[in-house]
Amino acid sequence: MRAATSSLLGFLLSLTATSAAAADAAERSIIGFSGDGRWFAFEEFGVDDGTGAAYSSIYVLDVENDEWTPESPVRVSDDESASKALWEIRRETLEQAAPMIEKYATYHPGKSLASNAVGEQVANPRVMVFKRFHNLSQTWTVKLDTIDVPAPPGCANRGPVVGFAVSAGLSDGEIRELARDHSIPRSRGCPLEYRLADVVAFGESETAKTVVLIHVLREGFKGRNARFIALPVDLSSSR
Repeated sequence: MRAATSSLLGFLLSLTATSAAAADAAERSIIGFSGDGRWFAFEEFGVDDGTGAAYSSIYVLDVENDEWTPESPVRVSDDESASKALWEIRRETLEQAAPMIEKYATYHPGKSLASNAVGEQVANPRVMVFKRFHNLSQTWTVKLDTIDVPAPPGCANRGPVVGFAVSAGLSDGEIRELARDHSIPRSRGCPLEYRLADVVAFGESETAKTVVLIHVLREGFKGRNARFIALPVDLSSSR
């Protein structure tokens, strides 16, 4: 098991050398799931639009309970001198996060069901339509709606802060709500907009563990910054 983890981290570190800066919109890299699908890990990285400093954060999510592990996130960022390249910061983060990745064994690849790149222009960034299995005719829809929620402390003058609700189901059937904000956690900041980024599953069955990555847009130094949150959903309950 340890050898498998070391091999994975070596591969991930080799990839960071070719990564480019993402300006004020973070990029993401899916690290993987644990063997039972209980834990999910991903990296968020980019360059701060104010200081120009590179940053990287790695998270491990408890898929069953929709909670971050106590060790999450592992964060590394350059100082205001911005002397380090993004790939150097990402390498440091991966090295520091290695014990967490090994503890939760999140080195099993997931299956990408749908994905929108950060700069991709899509007709509707709040709807994704996909097949769970390429050889089946049934398609699924995941839909995100913004909703009004009370603004958290410190967001009173940041514009119309919003929450979200996520629904899913077979495209020719009922779309059921799977998750809804009742408040905005402090860690999310002052969100002004949301977009669907990824739908990732672990396992081939209809009950496969599934995680939706959501792009969160909030006011930054030079405009709207974009970061990610991960939401576990049970697609089997929306059949």
